[in-house]
Amino acid sequence: MEHRSKQGYKALLFENPPGIRVFDADCQAAGIAKNDVRGRVVDIHTLRTTFGTHLAVAGVHPRVAQAAMRHSRIELTTNFYTDPALLDVNGAVNALPDWAVNT
Repeated sequence: MEHRSKQGYKALLFENPPGIRVFDADCQAAGIAKNDVRGRVVDIHTLRTTFGTHLAVAGVHPRVAQAAMRHSRIELTTNFYTDPALLDVNGAVNALPDWAVNT
């Protein structure tokens, strides 16, 4: 099989995507609860949120993440498929250079 990066992002991930019943059965077999502690439902879109959030945490530019997720609008990537609770905002601010002038 050719490496995914050589196929480009338009290549299909699955020939026949698994249905929600298969996904639910797999989660149940793996012991993954249908709802998490924050009340969110675990479904196929959860995988997309995980992917989008991992891209953001890795520092991938939002426009690149949008292309990787095949979204038509950047708002889908940044507002719906990225979990802000998992982003290190404090770390990002602390990574900025110290602009204080020592006099």
